[in-house]
Amino acid sequence: MSRLSYKIFGALLLTVLLSVGLTSFAANQLTASQFRQYIIRGNTEFITSVESALGTYYAQYQGWDNVNGVLIQLLGSNGGRLVLSDASGLIVADTQNKWIGYQTDEYSLSNGTLISISGTDAGYLYWIGSQGSGSGSGYGKGMQSGQNNSGNAAAGIISESQQQLLDEMNRSIWLSGGLAGLAALGLGLLLASQIIRPLKALSRSARRIAGGELSQRVKVDSRDELGELAESFNHMAQSLETNEQSRQRLLADIAHELRTPLTVIEGTVDGILDGVFEADAQHLTTIKEESATLTRLIKDLRDISLAESGKLKLEMTQLDIADIIRRQAKQASILAKDKSIALLSDIPANLSTVTGDATRLNQITANLLSNALRHTPAGGQISLSLKNMLYRDKPGIMVSVTDNGEGIPPADLPHIFDRFYRVNTSRARSEGGSGLGLAIVKEMAEAHGGYVWAESLLGKGSTFNYWLPASHT
Repeated sequence: MSRLSYKIFGALLLTVLLSVGLTSFAANQLTASQFRQYIIRGNTEFITSVESALGTYYAQYQGWDNVNGVLIQLLGSNGGRLVLSDASGLIVADTQNKWIGYQTDEYSLSNGTLISISGTDAGYLYWIGSQGSGSGSGYGKGMQSGQNNSGNAAAGIISESQQQLLDEMNRSIWLSGGLAGLAALGLGLLLASQIIRPLKALSRSARRIAGGELSQRVKVDSRDELGELAESFNHMAQSLETNEQSRQRLLADIAHELRTPLTVIEGTVDGILDGVFEADAQHLTTIKEESATLTRLIKDLRDISLAESGKLKLEMTQLDIADIIRRQAKQASILAKDKSIALLSDIPANLSTVTGDATRLNQITANLLSNALRHTPAGGQISLSLKNMLYRDKPGIMVSVTDNGEGIPPADLPHIFDRFYRVNTSRARSEGGSGLGLAIVKEMAEAHGGYVWAESLLGKGSTFNYWLPASHT
């Protein structure tokens, strides 16, 4: 067993021993007390009836002649021994016929029950337990006939058979308690094993995941806390596996993105060194452009990494987002004109101000416009709009960039802001897309406390939105 098994077993054993032991002890004491109370009530009634019968006998016969037979009949099946003396202490009756004719002092009999008839002392009654001997004490303190003798010592006499019955009852209680304890212990061990088993499964799966088996999962057999723990473990494992797959794809994408410009640079330089290409402006420009691509890629990766880790430094100031949008629209209009694309702007007055980093907000808008220009065909249209909008009950400004390009398939839409994700890989690379622009938009917007989302109809175009909270005035 594991150490946790020992702890559970020890706690369970201690609990069972304490509960069963205390319960059995309490039951034993209660049974003994109730049994003794029952015996006392019976003995009290017996003493009262014997006393009354002897009083009647004495009143009828004016003495104790031939009373011994009556005394034996009165004892009946009751345990112990009855001894009767007259008022002077002379024993006149003995159910064992041993002490008749002797004085009570000779056998140390004392505190007998006084039998009084019309104020005259007629004698004393002694009830001696079955364990008593000739020197045993008598019982009862001078009680008048018919007097309540519940406190009389004679009432506490327990016969040998009664004591045996009480002992048997006590043994039965302890035996029942022991059997109940064993049953509880067995059931507890069964329940403990059901707790330990899923924990062991979790431990084995955790070691396998630590060893690189990220596909490892545990079976969920219940809906209790252990089941919730197993589900949480499976979610964690799924997240680790997904992140590992994303990491591997990211490394592959980064390697590919770096390899493409490096291959062009290396090939051009080799051609110049081998005399295949001349070291003219055309080939040097190619090297410069690919170097710029590498620089941009490394810068974008650095920005994303800083944003994701929360270490991106933002120069937050209160600003008018409309000025940024107008500036970016003016710069994009040159490229749009070259591609015969109409760029329309809808910037209303009285817009709320936002608090943000002007450089990063310019970067967000520029990336969205660049993305729209790449995916809008010649003769198409791009719309740039702003408006005040409540988002999740918070006031802010929504910026929308809409194009009427090829649109995004529904299966690709949830991943459009992932790093290096491209709907059309070959086309994006041929047009200069690195697959990081939209990922940067998402990270930068969220770093400002905002949100981004995309809407698209395949074949009709797409709309990219980002929302920023309004400044507190």
